[in-house]
Amino acid sequence: MNITILKGNLARDPELRVVGSGDRQTSVVNFTVATSREFTKANGTQDKITSFIPCEAWDSGAEAIAATFKKGDLVMIEGSLRNDSWEKDGVKHSTLKIRVNNFGKIQKTKKTERQGSDETSEKVAF
Repeated sequence: MNITILKGNLARDPELRVVGSGDRQTSVVNFTVATSREFTKANGTQDKITSFIPCEAWDSGAEAIAATFKKGDLVMIEGSLRNDSWEKDGVKHSTLKIRVNNFGKIQKTKKTERQGSDETSEKVAF
């Protein structure tokens, strides 16, 4: 089983392009999700590490992401981990990325005063 779920912020605006030719054209969008992990060091201080995860989506999903996501948006991504490899100038390269299956933008909403708190809650359209 190969399932990856990410929650984070878009590090930059999605980049949409069309690949293929003639009747065999399809849309692909590439974007990066920044995810953070907080932890306590051995000396008791708090620290945070941010990872930047490359993602790609195809077809109608690509077009929807390009139309609705922008830099800084808080998003939830579900997909599969993929290894891309290529050779350039005789040097082999590879990278891991998430091939997106489902996605949603997380909207922060304020709780009402009747609920007794001014904290924010998160709502995702997944």
